[in-house]
Amino acid sequence: MRKIDTLFLRCSHFNPTDDELRRLAASYPQLDVTVTDEQAYTDEQLASAEIIVGFPKAKDLPKAKNLQWLQTPSAGVGPYVDRNLYQQDDFMLTSAVGTYGRQIGDHVMGMVIAFNHLFLTYHDQMKEKRWERYFSVTDLWESTILLIGLGDIGTNVAKRAKAHEMHVVAIKRTLTDKPDYVDELYTTDRLDEMLPKADYVVLCTASTPQTENLMDSRRIGLMKQGSYLINVARGSLADQDAVVAALESGHLAGAGFDVTEPEPLPKESKLWSFPNVLITPHSSGLSPSDPHKVFDIFFNNLTHYLGDRNMRNLVDFDRKY
Repeated sequence: MRKIDTLFLRCSHFNPTDDELRRLAASYPQLDVTVTDEQAYTDEQLASAEIIVGFPKAKDLPKAKNLQWLQTPSAGVGPYVDRNLYQQDDFMLTSAVGTYGRQIGDHVMGMVIAFNHLFLTYHDQMKEKRWERYFSVTDLWESTILLIGLGDIGTNVAKRAKAHEMHVVAIKRTLTDKPDYVDELYTTDRLDEMLPKADYVVLCTASTPQTENLMDSRRIGLMKQGSYLINVARGSLADQDAVVAALESGHLAGAGFDVTEPEPLPKESKLWSFPNVLITPHSSGLSPSDPHKVFDIFFNNLTHYLGDRNMRNLVDFDRKY
């Protein structure tokens, strides 16, 4: 039986339990698995590995001369989409898309409800022990949410927004049949037309060269006066200086950022200073279920790797996701 050198890089999103390792050994005895922390791997381990699960440093990947398959524990694969990093012509890269959508959907709706119900204002009032009430500008069920991206994250946000009776508009790269939980579905060429109609704009699309700086000063200017911008995709999708300017002018009523450029967000960033901005430290996808879901994706993909190569979440190097 041919042995397959496999390197597991433990991290917050991939940390196989003893039971999972036993299950793997029983089902696939041909795997010779080395488990180490993501910062502790050696050049020798990289050079011998045919399969890696985890987050190796991109700059080290040219040393992985035998690498045929990298399974990342993340949905985004930005550091790994340069085909020149890999030695094997038939190399395969797979992501963990499908792991994080539900918890990120909850996170987005938490931000939306916090803005709509003025939770940030009330929380600040608590510091002064002040009892003062305010009316929301718009009822949530009379609001429009525009989702840029309708993959795993966008789909889960859409379902939750529709459950709150919001009007759900979605933008995606290629047009497909409209699901029941979306009221209007368009391709990216309609984005500028939809921005002025939305009370909440949520960035949940893949980070690619085409989406870099997607929300620049011009598009932020197209957003409805008093609307909100929420970014749970990647920091590179939004021009943060333009967001700051729109907040200072009052054009935007607020913003929610789970991702920034760079990360961590520098202490001198003006975004920290706004009472109507909610910043979370790239934490929207955190869940105790994450490592187990990533392991299951790898485990199920392994059958296909050893067989038909019809892998789940196989990355297209041309599209960059």
